[in-house]
Amino acid sequence: MRVLKINRLFAFILVPLLVSAYDSIGQIRYFRTPTIALKPDTTLAFIAASQDSIANDTLFQIRSKEGYPMAYFRKIRTSVCFDNKCRLLKVNLYWTSTGRYLGFDLPKGEFLSKAEHKPFTPAEYERMSELLADPLSLLATLSYAELAPQVKPPDKGSEVDGVTSATAKNVLEYVVEGAAYTTYKMWHVVYGSTQEDVARLTEKSLSPGFIQTVLESPDLTDKIWALNHIRGFIKLTPALQNALLGFISPTDYNQAERAIQAFGAGDLQANTIQQALFTKFREANYALKKLIINKFKEAPMLDKQVKKAFAEDLTLLNSELISNVLDLFRKHKVADVDTCRMIAQLLTNRNDLIAQKAFTYLNATQSMMR
Repeated sequence: MRVLKINRLFAFILVPLLVSAYDSIGQIRYFRTPTIALKPDTTLAFIAASQDSIANDTLFQIRSKEGYPMAYFRKIRTSVCFDNKCRLLKVNLYWTSTGRYLGFDLPKGEFLSKAEHKPFTPAEYERMSELLADPLSLLATLSYAELAPQVKPPDKGSEVDGVTSATAKNVLEYVVEGAAYTTYKMWHVVYGSTQEDVARLTEKSLSPGFIQTVLESPDLTDKIWALNHIRGFIKLTPALQNALLGFISPTDYNQAERAIQAFGAGDLQANTIQQALFTKFREANYALKKLIINKFKEAPMLDKQVKKAFAEDLTLLNSELISNVLDLFRKHKVADVDTCRMIAQLLTNRNDLIAQKAFTYLNATQSMMR
């Protein structure tokens, strides 16, 4: 994307309300509650890389004084057509830095309308904002033509359009009644190619400080987004390392799994990180223990304290985890006498498969030592 201009942001204010209001000049604004605690400072304008049907291809990025991307907006000018009639839709749509729907506002004097150009009520504006905030809406799978019920013309010679402006009953739950086409159009702009442009622009501005800020968001999708944008994107700082370890908890498997995967092989060079991960291993449930063992396989070398601790815990683990630890030792070619002595205790394990695996392992280590 190409930067068009940079200017100070004077007028833009993120409205910290779930639903919105009319500002002092009569502009209609509806915003979700911001989940990332940053104040707007500057605006950058980019040419959107993706192509769509919107005439204006400028995507604005709002940055904080720290230089972090905190929101995006696009001035939408497009036609909404039905019953062989078209109406111009003018609306500014906003996204969070992680690509979620943030809100919309209308140029001064503009309003959203339903059939026969009847203006939205405040309740309908609120409903529109709620509908746009749903990324799993049925609108994702519907075509434009499916918004209205099909009707047969009275005879073959009739020129009556086969689509009426009445909304199909199965669609009413996902649209503002009387404004199905407007709802559909706005929803598909929010979750269309512009959302991909937002993701690309934010990825170009990633930093440890920004990721740390997003991880502090109360929104689960923000947290997962941040966890997914650490490994391969930024270098871990001590503060981020501690934050990741804090997410490794049995209370939320998804967050814990993403946090574990965020550690790369380079991070595991540090003995302190390996030791901290093993502490989490002892606190973890069965599913997370498996993930942590597999993560240790990525380490360039297994820390001596961690190796000893795994060996000491062998008799306390269930059969599958014992097998996983032995695979970990094999990966790192562990063959020292103390570890082998602890593995030898498994030769009398009630599970014949574990006993056999321990026997095979010990035989292999003898071969390595010759």
